[in-house]
Amino acid sequence: MPRVIEMMKKREEELLKAILHLSEKSCGFTNPRLLLTGGYALRAFIPFSRFTRDCDFIVRKKDGWNLDDLKAILPEGYSVEKEEKHKDYGFMRWTKFIQYNKVKVRVSLDFMEGEIRGRKAEEIILIDEAMVKNSNFVPISIADESISIAVPSYLDYFIMKVVSSRASDIRDIASLIHENGIPQGLKDRLKEILPHPRVFELKIEQRIIPELRKATFLDSWKGIFATTQYTEKDKEKVIEQLEKYCRVKNFI
Repeated sequence: MPRVIEMMKKREEELLKAILHLSEKSCGFTNPRLLLTGGYALRAFIPFSRFTRDCDFIVRKKDGWNLDDLKAILPEGYSVEKEEKHKDYGFMRWTKFIQYNKVKVRVSLDFMEGEIRGRKAEEIILIDEAMVKNSNFVPISIADESISIAVPSYLDYFIMKVVSSRASDIRDIASLIHENGIPQGLKDRLKEILPHPRVFELKIEQRIIPELRKATFLDSWKGIFATTQYTEKDKEKVIEQLEKYCRVKNFI
């Protein structure tokens, strides 16, 4: 385990260099206006942090492509591993391999323009003007250095996490609710940015609550954040809040 932690620290140190480069070349993430999402943005909303493999940014769609502008400022040593452009959305991944002992470690940054796309066709989140307007610059700690980066509002970030609902997302959701509760304004916001709003409700009922109820969840929740603070009582309170919202059908 110590070796894995050291490897993750090495990855984060390399990632920091790329983020500082990106900040410099984009005028502090303002040109284009980039919003940090994923595991690193979680650090803006809870007191704990966890290691995460990728660094995710989103950007509003413009005439032409912000992705092209970003590709022009690729940091030294990085290559474009993947690039997709569709009518309303695009995706690009920057990748670099670094050496750690005898292992090659991948460092990557993902950029989504126009829409956030999940694994299923109906898992779509629109990156609209309100998402950009309601974002805030906050200090994010990366490799022990604090960087001011724009993150979505808590409401928008919560929606992103629920729609994704991977195992790591569900642990993040538990922490978000434990620290901040379920955000207000879900009903209207879901209609604005989800072409298929019912996806949100189904994720909570069919994916998130059943995962939280598993006997192994508490240990995995504490383990991913390296804390002993979370308790069974905390977990039950999170479930209670989610079930309350499901009962009143406050989503759509």
